[in-house]
Amino acid sequence: MSASVQGVKAIQLNIKAHKLATAKGLRKGLLRGGLFLQRESQKIVPVDTNVLRSSASTRAIGLGFNTVVAVGYGTDYGVFVHEDLEARHKPGKQAKFLEQPARKKAPRINAIVAESIVRGQ
Repeated sequence: MSASVQGVKAIQLNIKAHKLATAKGLRKGLLRGGLFLQRESQKIVPVDTNVLRSSASTRAIGLGFNTVVAVGYGTDYGVFVHEDLEARHKPGKQAKFLEQPARKKAPRINAIVAESIVRGQ
C-alpha cells in the first residue's frame, strides 16, 4: 500500500508567503501603534517653551518579528518632567504624559497592531 500527497510545494510556498505578510504587518502595526501613542501623549505633555513637545519621536528598529518600536522624548530633562508628580502644570497637562496614555490606550494600540497583522500591511 502506498500513498502520495500532491501540492506540498504549493503549501510550503503559501506558508512562507503568509509568514512574510504577517511579519510585515506586525512591523507596520507596531509603528502605527507607536505613532498613535505619540499623538495621545502630545495631548497632555507639559508645554512651556515647546522644546519638550517638539522632541517627541517614534522609530522602528529591526525587521519583521524582530521589530522594536521606541516612543519617547529627546530632551535631557524630559524624564524629570515625566516623573515629577509634585510639579504643577497648566490645565490638561501632566506628569506621566507617556506612561498614562500607554496604559489607558493599550487596548486601542493592541487593536491597531492586530489590524495591521490581519491585513498583512
